[in-house]
Amino acid sequence: MKNSIRLFRLVLLLFLFATLVSTGCKKNLNSSISTTGTDGIQPFPLSWETADYMPTPTGTSILVPWANGSVKGFSPDIWYDYKSSDGWTLVYNVFNTTSLPANPWFALYNKYRGLLRIYVYVTNNGFVASDYLTSGLNLAPNSISSSMLNYIGQDVVDVTKNQTSISKIEPTQLATGTWYASQYEIAYDPNIVTSTYQQLGLNWTLKWTSVSSIALGGTQQGTINGTISTPAPSFDISGLLTQGALEATGLAIFSNNAGGDKTNYTQNTLGLPGNIFKSIQDGLQSGLSGVVKNIFNGIFGGSSSNTQEVNLTMNTKIQLTGTSSQSGAFIPDPGLGIGIPGISNSQSASGYIPGYNQPMGVFSLSSTPIINKHTTTSIVYVNEGGVNVPSTKYTNLYTVNSNIFNSAFITNPNVINSLSDGAIIKNLQTQVVILNPNTAYNFQAFGNNETVGSYNVYTGTSVTTNYTLEHGSQPSNQAAVRVIFDVVPNNGAPKSTIIKTFLANIVNN
Repeated sequence: MKNSIRLFRLVLLLFLFATLVSTGCKKNLNSSISTTGTDGIQPFPLSWETADYMPTPTGTSILVPWANGSVKGFSPDIWYDYKSSDGWTLVYNVFNTTSLPANPWFALYNKYRGLLRIYVYVTNNGFVASDYLTSGLNLAPNSISSSMLNYIGQDVVDVTKNQTSISKIEPTQLATGTWYASQYEIAYDPNIVTSTYQQLGLNWTLKWTSVSSIALGGTQQGTINGTISTPAPSFDISGLLTQGALEATGLAIFSNNAGGDKTNYTQNTLGLPGNIFKSIQDGLQSGLSGVVKNIFNGIFGGSSSNTQEVNLTMNTKIQLTGTSSQSGAFIPDPGLGIGIPGISNSQSASGYIPGYNQPMGVFSLSSTPIINKHTTTSIVYVNEGGVNVPSTKYTNLYTVNSNIFNSAFITNPNVINSLSDGAIIKNLQTQVVILNPNTAYNFQAFGNNETVGSYNVYTGTSVTTNYTLEHGSQPSNQAAVRVIFDVVPNNGAPKSTIIKTFLANIVNN
């Protein structure tokens, strides 16, 4: 009997020792599942800044995405951008110590930049080398017509048209045992706090697509080297996207794809026209130094680990070709439902409950901005066949209506505040953007001439145009307002410069 008791105690000690060894190999991970009395799935605790490994069952080890030794299928510009002091917080996490789901994932959110970043570790097998990971977000249900996806997949935002879905193709090939990351910029929607999960839901899709070639208005390429986004539930890989954008998270995408001819960049491997490639690269370099040009939609800075980090969205003409039969999905449409932070009853919903529970996004415009147009006329003489013929010269002065600051410009009070983890806005300014003016007779424009993707624009605190109407058509009156400001965290973290451009109404006065 005594021998049996001694044997039992020995087995128990060995079991406890083995348990301590297995858990001791992973540091700073809480192995208890957090519950708050709901049926929803809380994010499993993860000390992502200090952990070497993700929470997994005993016998399985997965390095965190940014660890040395992990296989990374996402841009090196964001590898080490995850510090909580820079604004990052855990929102979702399905990794746990009980079981390993297929293709497990977790998500961080940066409140100073309004960025939701989803990391996924691929465990599935059987993909050919030409497959690209594609991901997307969609709103369903959406009875409140939320604007939270309006900053994705376009660089000129029309506040009267709220986007309900977006898709991205990441510049990486699919492989098992690899980490991928998709980043989404969320627009602040003040209506979220009074809404319920029965009224507004966020769904995430994860697919793969076989693409054989791509052209962004320039030379056709056989490989996707930049992130492509579109405000649509999926990609048309047999034609020209009617609306789409090139995205970048840093300068690396341009330095790595400049091609052999650096004088005109027509040999770039992104598939862009040479002049557009150069204008974007110049715009990024200028933005990182504090000068805004050739950019409509971007976030510069904000990371203490990478001074060259950006979040750029640039319009371009996207032509994709591929084989739809080789496409598939880890998470097919309509997608995996994930709780939206800040929803009034988000913590009592079933499904994935957000660990961060404040509305996402930094700011938004509640209405279409207005550009005032003041026109004066004068008589000029135009020589026609040796005869001076009197004509009317039109001079138009465009300025931004200052009411944009009084009523339309709305900031997220959970971010912009005086608290220790809040931030303040500095250097807020607006600029006139005249889009693609036609070349009328004797047309002149006085402002900063910029190339922004496929747009030729004139910008400035004010822009003036001259033309003679009798001898040509009236120039285009399509205009936008570019909003620029710094988000400065109260904790001393690096500032972010946010740039957004909104389609505007022109009012004669």
